[in-house]
Amino acid sequence: MFQIQRYEIEQEPLQDVSTVSTERLSKINERIQLKRKRSLKSNQAQQADEDKESGFIKKEINEKGGSFQEVASTEKISKNIHDDLRQKETIKKHPVLQAFPTFDRPKQTPQEIAAAKLLGIPDWLANPTIIDSNSTKAIGHPSIGLSERLVKRCNSYGIQECFAVQMAVIPLLIHSRNLSDTHKSPGDICVSAPTGSGKTLAYVLPIIDILSKRIVTRLRVLVVLPTRDLVIQVKETFDAFCKGTNLKVGIVTGQQSFTHEQEQIVGDLQGHFIGGKSKVDILIATPGRLIEHLSTTPNFTLQHLRFLIIDEADRLLNQSYHDWLSHILKSTQLQQAAVNTDRKKSMEIKFDSFGVPISDAVSAVMMESILHISKGDISEPKTSAVQKLLFSATLTRNPAKIASLHLVNPQYISVQSINKNEGEFKYVLPGSLNEFMIVSTSSEKPLMILHLLHNLHISSALCFTKSVDSAHRLSELIRIFEILYSQTLKKEIKEIEIDNIQKTNENSDFVRSIIAAEYSSDLSQEERKNILNKFKHGEIQLLICSDLIARGIDIDRVDTVINYDVPIYMKKYVHRVGRTARAGRKGDAYSIVETQEAGHLDKIKNVNIKPIKLEPLKAIYKKSLEAFREYMVNTRSSVTKYKDKFSSIDINEIQEIGQDDQIIIE
Repeated sequence: MFQIQRYEIEQEPLQDVSTVSTERLSKINERIQLKRKRSLKSNQAQQADEDKESGFIKKEINEKGGSFQEVASTEKISKNIHDDLRQKETIKKHPVLQAFPTFDRPKQTPQEIAAAKLLGIPDWLANPTIIDSNSTKAIGHPSIGLSERLVKRCNSYGIQECFAVQMAVIPLLIHSRNLSDTHKSPGDICVSAPTGSGKTLAYVLPIIDILSKRIVTRLRVLVVLPTRDLVIQVKETFDAFCKGTNLKVGIVTGQQSFTHEQEQIVGDLQGHFIGGKSKVDILIATPGRLIEHLSTTPNFTLQHLRFLIIDEADRLLNQSYHDWLSHILKSTQLQQAAVNTDRKKSMEIKFDSFGVPISDAVSAVMMESILHISKGDISEPKTSAVQKLLFSATLTRNPAKIASLHLVNPQYISVQSINKNEGEFKYVLPGSLNEFMIVSTSSEKPLMILHLLHNLHISSALCFTKSVDSAHRLSELIRIFEILYSQTLKKEIKEIEIDNIQKTNENSDFVRSIIAAEYSSDLSQEERKNILNKFKHGEIQLLICSDLIARGIDIDRVDTVINYDVPIYMKKYVHRVGRTARAGRKGDAYSIVETQEAGHLDKIKNVNIKPIKLEPLKAIYKKSLEAFREYMVNTRSSVTKYKDKFSSIDINEIQEIGQDDQIIIE
């Protein structure tokens, strides 16, 4: 009885609710029917207008004697016109939401597309993402995605804005923060940007941001560079931004003993660990030394690698030392042969002397091959988590070299000046660089350099020669000239009246002497480091070098680059002049060419030097040449047999000039 009463009590409000809902449904149905009637009337009226219009067209065709096919085609055309009008009205009423804007890709002509296919250039390389080299953005902008700690660190070093290459690369790397995603490849990135555009920071900042959250120290970043000097420079950059984290950075270049390097990167060499051991998170290496460690250092592995950076990629791809690239790529892939045959023994948990388990983690990519896990129906294939990053100012387009990298889902980013009035250039120079050309005979090339140093007062310059021997000879000639030049000025000052001497001493440039130094592979690493430090502090005004320093080295005080010997290839020219005008600063580049070479540099401004400006230097320059010949004969055993070919030179006059300072030209 209680249940029946409860049911009857609850039934009454349910009936009221159903009545209300029925009324609402009826009102909604009435509105729907009304809308249908209105739309039907509008469609009928529109159809009537169309029939009327088509009737006029049919009548006109009949009057002209048209056929049935003409009438049908005319009806079809009129119908298409009305459909287009309807679509345009719909777009106006309901605008389509545009996708997030991306960087514009250059439109290729059919001839360019055909030429690229003929050369075997892949589509992603033939159609790069173009970034304007003049674009900048605040380093802390949300679209960049850097952490607050790194933004503060950048601000402490005076970095307020991101350059174009950093704007393009950093968000791409920050987007995929996983350290070991084995189901989806992150996609490789190739970057071509002018020298001095900030390529190093473009990968240093996001990598530090991603790795800062790691728990266990594993080798997750490998940076490969062509020279030891570049390795040291990149390590300094990593060290500067790793402050405040527990990330560890190591280098292997062959500068230290092999055992010492093993201790730095691996530590204890005893025992066998399938997961490997590492004392560093980031390793910066030259290719030769890296291959030695991969071959002989126990527990050194790349199975945990997340980023493989190949800086100065075009130069590294030209090096075939022990086939370094294929060795690195194989070390990052699944290798059944590398597994110990006695799997049970190798997979046992290891303990240290205190009974604490020793970490022997195996990467997820290697796990299947080690344990022989059977794959089920829902098993997903494992892919390598290594993301390859290639950086260069002159990235190669050779299909064979590109194919050797085994790139996965690559994208090509090209930073260049966008100017619709000019055609696209293969290589891009810094926008703040001023280029000049001086036409001279071969015998007067050193005199032109002396003119730039003394008459134009260039105080911080790099001078590039074609060889190490040429750099040595030019540095010695300038050294001898500066000795004689300074002594001649001091001798002239003694003949001036005392009141004029005081005025002369106020002008330091009157008696200043240019200090030039040679920087080449003939010098030891320590000697090169000391010379660079003196140059950075202004103690050396002219650094004469071969192409050893032409790539990647960032020197703050370089205002001018001088090409004593013009390179044959444009690629070398780009890297040389890129030592100045870096990071938006202004810089000048002078190329001293002979008459037959001037035609290849027709787009560079020609500087005409008046003979009267060279007259004060010529007399001392001739004496310097004579003293230099004597120096070469006496110091180089390889040329002593040609001593008779040189005319006899009276050195007494030169020594007499330098008696006050006890200068002896050996």
